[in-house]
Amino acid sequence: MINLDFIDEKIARKQIVLLDGATGSELEKRGVAMNSAAWSAEAMLTAPDVVQAVHEDYIQAGADVVTCNSFSLARHMLARAGMAEQFRRLNAAAIAVAIKARDRVAAGPVAIAGSIAPTTFCANPQLCYPPLDQALSWYEQQAMILAEAGADLLIIEMIEDIAQGSLAIKAALTTGLPVWLGLSCVKNAGGEILLWEQGHSLAEAVGIFAGMGADAAFIMHTETEDAAAGLAVLAAGWSGKRGVYAHSGNFVMPNWQFADVITPEAYADAAKKWVEMGADIIGGCCGIGPAHIRRLKETL
Repeated sequence: MINLDFIDEKIARKQIVLLDGATGSELEKRGVAMNSAAWSAEAMLTAPDVVQAVHEDYIQAGADVVTCNSFSLARHMLARAGMAEQFRRLNAAAIAVAIKARDRVAAGPVAIAGSIAPTTFCANPQLCYPPLDQALSWYEQQAMILAEAGADLLIIEMIEDIAQGSLAIKAALTTGLPVWLGLSCVKNAGGEILLWEQGHSLAEAVGIFAGMGADAAFIMHTETEDAAAGLAVLAAGWSGKRGVYAHSGNFVMPNWQFADVITPEAYADAAKKWVEMGADIIGGCCGIGPAHIRRLKETL
């Protein structure tokens, strides 16, 4: 583990902290086959060298934080893919590969984030979430594996449901590591910003999550054009560090569709607006690659 004071020091100097971009969609772009039930999970078995190369490219592009490939390594996702027995091994390997990338190419401090995703790859997520009476334990197990393997912080990514998101946050906090929250949003026909599952407004979710003890919150895996509206809602209810890592393109399981993905230049222009709105930390999600992060570094 490394000392994360450098992140707060950058923010105090009014410098933007850069997250990396997508891992799963970047692996796919590089020819790594995606699993029909657990997306990029299998890459830890079939292409760990490519996973490492992705992390290295983000570090060399200027990322201060890289997120390991554990987004789809939750127990409930691996079970649907017939890979449940690999749960501990794959989560530990995801952190190890990211650390190896940092050790190989980082010229300065780079934090390694473990990803925990209280989401699913089902058409009806409610049928595939962990049972509520087991979810906390399952998320705790993943959080502890990631922490013990050397994660510097944990990101709860793609929070789309308040109940599952709350349990994942509680689980991550038991490790004692800093916890960041990635809230995935959509805008409805009336212009209201909702969590991805659309059962709760973003404002309602922020009101609940703000008192739980996390260090930072983001609008993530959200259409780039909707991110500013989401950030405005987040800023109204969140006093800690905040930021954006939006996506571009479309997902048709198990493949990300890259048609009309935003250019690095246009993404950097959008990020300028987020910074003006008070974002401290900027990165990218699906469809956003090393070229986008490099452009953010040059622009911001």
